[in-house]
Amino acid sequence: MKRHGNWVIKLLLVLMAALWLSVVAASWSEAAEDPDNEYNFSWLDPDKKVSVLQNRKYRKANRPMISLGFGFANTNAYRKSYVIDPRIAYYFNESWGIEMFYSMFSNKENDTAKALASTSVRPDVIQVKSQVGALLHWVPWYAKINVFNTVLYFDWYFSGGIGTMQADMIPGSASAGLAETSKSLTAYYLGTGQIFHVTENFLVRLDFTNAWFKAPARAVTGDETFFNSTDFTIGAGFRL
Repeated sequence: MKRHGNWVIKLLLVLMAALWLSVVAASWSEAAEDPDNEYNFSWLDPDKKVSVLQNRKYRKANRPMISLGFGFANTNAYRKSYVIDPRIAYYFNESWGIEMFYSMFSNKENDTAKALASTSVRPDVIQVKSQVGALLHWVPWYAKINVFNTVLYFDWYFSGGIGTMQADMIPGSASAGLAETSKSLTAYYLGTGQIFHVTENFLVRLDFTNAWFKAPARAVTGDETFFNSTDFTIGAGFRL
């Protein structure tokens, strides 16, 4: 099983970070050129001019939020995987919240597995079918961006939690004679994402989630070791 995230997912995550840094850098540059600017990023300024930026137009505290995401996943080296990811979240305030999720995976053999099909070699495969879990959200950043003369409001969050993963344990050639089994695995999650507030009730979100779980090294045999599964989704949601 491949233990490193797909390079496309990593690139998207870097682009998300670059977007945020470009916004902050532009604001700092503007403030440095004009000390009288009302958006001055002088964090210890007694007049707290930066508080203007924190006047949130859209608030999420004490409002349940449901969303549905679609995307792709990197669960192992021999499968091409897609994911459907419904979620429900509740924020106690603008910085902290909890979220429940249930992810369903669609898997098919990738080019690597097809190439091996013509040989006598069959790889060990841990094929993730679904996962369910709970996440704690921390939202340290809130920003406004002018996009084609339209102000776009968004939150950037980080998450961590625990859940259960359902997987098919498919033995390879080295474990010939052993039957395929299904297994429930404990998984630990870390993630990050951005929530774009389109209207008072409608939102668009980007989510990156990485799961770590323990399983036998050869799917059905061997000492247990940690594997990881990553997914990237784009979705939409509503605040109730």
